[in-house]
Amino acid sequence: MKLKLLFATIILSTISAISQTNFEPGYIIQTDGTKINCLIKNEDWKGRPTTFIYKLEENGVLKLGHTNEVSAFGSAESFKYVKATVQVDQSSDNVNNLSDVRTPIMKEQTLFLKTLVEGKASLYYTQVEGVSRYFYSLENGTIEQLINKRFLATPTQIGKNERYKQQLALALTCNNLSEKNFEALQYKTKSLVNIITKYNTCENSEVVVFNKNKQKGKFNLSIRPGVTFSSFSLQRYGDDEVNFDTNTGIRIGLEAEYILPFNNGKWSIFIEPTYRNYKTEKNVLYKEWVTTQKYTLVSVEYNSIELPMGGRHYMFLNQNAAIFVDAAVIMDVSTLDSNMNSSISSRYDLNISADAALAFGVGFRFKNKYSLEARYHSPRQLLNYDNFNSAYNSFAIIAGYNFL
Repeated sequence: MKLKLLFATIILSTISAISQTNFEPGYIIQTDGTKINCLIKNEDWKGRPTTFIYKLEENGVLKLGHTNEVSAFGSAESFKYVKATVQVDQSSDNVNNLSDVRTPIMKEQTLFLKTLVEGKASLYYTQVEGVSRYFYSLENGTIEQLINKRFLATPTQIGKNERYKQQLALALTCNNLSEKNFEALQYKTKSLVNIITKYNTCENSEVVVFNKNKQKGKFNLSIRPGVTFSSFSLQRYGDDEVNFDTNTGIRIGLEAEYILPFNNGKWSIFIEPTYRNYKTEKNVLYKEWVTTQKYTLVSVEYNSIELPMGGRHYMFLNQNAAIFVDAAVIMDVSTLDSNMNSSISSRYDLNISADAALAFGVGFRFKNKYSLEARYHSPRQLLNYDNFNSAYNSFAIIAGYNFL
């Protein structure tokens, strides 16, 4: 209980820290055509934003932008979104939910489209139920979706409606583009950006390719020593519960973390092989016969190589500092020479075999080099015996240094 209260206190102490993604100098264009310079919260929207946050000055009030009032917003050549009322295909791309109809299911929607290329020919992007949808326009004309749909040609065969190839072949007529360019065209950002850019170059049109410096995934490798505060309790059927004292131990881990390539690096996954140890002992009163009670010294030694695997979310305070929270599943790879022994009664001479646990942490990272984390572990059974119930509770303070 004390460990839980300590962890809860640390969690609550961080709530007052307002974390944010950096604001970038940018602009909004209102529906009446008025352009306003402002600071926009760049959240590197992976799908499609329905709203966005901006402020007119550094210490200004936060405002919410939406399609009712804003026709476009952006930040130099970093990103740009335009309001558009378009026909959007609602067809599922899930293999288990494919229809047997080749024709797309179109629905009119008003949304912010992400601009990928801007020129005589422009390219846009959004997501519908996790499915990528691309759009194009010529000379600021009507924005149309590029059709790409999978469907069931037969109960056992998947067909493809790749009308986007024909759409672009008819629209992008230029000497530098041949039929083969369109036949080999893929319904992917890189392929579509390349052909739209090539057309604009052929037409001597000014062209802007947004998101040229697209964020890439990144690996971190950190050494993470720490101190653990652990307690252990057990109860043998017919005996009283035994609560051992909370003891400190050491832990040392090597964490491999992958920063996911979206949302401005706010999400990551990690794996951290970790050594930890725990030792304790206590005189335990037990019943030898119905009326006879004796004490035996019970010693517990738990050494393990455990493997936490989980995810982490960063909340940036500024370019150098971030608060993070994480969660992981923990499994023991090896319990090494772990065991429980008693000085007199062999009833407490037992093997230790830990089950899986969950871990929840909160921490602070500085300059992507140094970190400090408080991590709580859910109770674990250490004894795999029908007549024993046990609970191992632990809490850790972990320091980290990133080598990469």
